[in-house]
Amino acid sequence: MKFCIATASIALYIALTTAHELPSRYSLQRRGNQFVTGPCNIDSDCQQGCCAFNTGKCAGPGIAQTRDGGCGHGNKVPNCNVAAALKLGDCVAGAVNDDLSNPDIQSAAAFVAKLDGFKFTPITKGSGNAATATATKPSKTSTSKSTATGGASADKTISALAAGQSSLGFVTATCAADSDCQQGCCSFKAGTCVGPAIAQERAQDGGCGFGAPKPNCDVAKALNLSECVAGAVNGDLTSHSIQAAAAFVSILDKLPFSPAA
Repeated sequence: MKFCIATASIALYIALTTAHELPSRYSLQRRGNQFVTGPCNIDSDCQQGCCAFNTGKCAGPGIAQTRDGGCGHGNKVPNCNVAAALKLGDCVAGAVNDDLSNPDIQSAAAFVAKLDGFKFTPITKGSGNAATATATKPSKTSTSKSTATGGASADKTISALAAGQSSLGFVTATCAADSDCQQGCCSFKAGTCVGPAIAQERAQDGGCGFGAPKPNCDVAKALNLSECVAGAVNGDLTSHSIQAAAAFVSILDKLPFSPAA
């Protein structure tokens, strides 16, 4: 009997230890755990691979270039590694990028691409795209968020629209309706906050609109991001809640967006 108890205890200990070690062992595959606005020390602490240079909080890799002094908290100079890998836009002035073929950067870029429905072609060492680069200061001719939406006045309107979204649920947070989520999408099947575009593509989500009779792709449609999931029925895309969520996503990921009149 003592032998059986001892054997069972050892087996349980091994199982618990192995389970505890799995996350770090597969860290490159799963990225860091921190959501946007979560505290971080380095880029790899964050799901989207960007620890805001000025604040030490996880940020979207695109918006960090215009609001947070870039990514790379804890380093001497900022970077726009993930934004550059995704070709989202210009880097913050003074940024110095690392080798974009680094698995950490590629993993983060792939995560953001899946989250927001971006096109992304992975690169590897020796592909000709892996060199370390010094970023350039954004120019007036850049196809940035301000240009795409009609200048500074439109920029201000988008910021005002999105202002209340930051207090809502992050991606993967439990939700009962789209309005519970920062990005305006509560997975129709899962009841967790999710990116509005990827929700249309993943079978486990089945679109947005948890709690409603039919799924929707309201925010994705407002941003012209992707096709809707089969059977989706959209609401009024000019409603404040949908426009606010679309504005938030456009700022988070530097997407063009023209608010409805």
